[in-house]
Amino acid sequence: MLIKKIGKEILLRRKKLFLEISDLSDFSGVTPSAISNIENGKTNPTLKTLEKLLIPLGLELATILKEKGNERNATRPSIQK
Repeated sequence: MLIKKIGKEILLRRKKLFLEISDLSDFSGVTPSAISNIENGKTNPTLKTLEKLLIPLGLELATILKEKGNERNATRPSIQK
């Protein structure tokens, strides 16, 4: 589900910046179809491709991963002894 989380973050930031997929494609050099597949969690992008997408969006992979970890911990039930 991590791939879907990363794709969702890319989509949300792109929309927040009022960018079309074609705009992000122009900035990143990643094809529009690849961007769409990544945003929809349908493909597993390489780190290089993620870097190409995240830099123009002002995102960092470490931040996305950290947020994912916090969500997981927040929903984990506590075990009482």
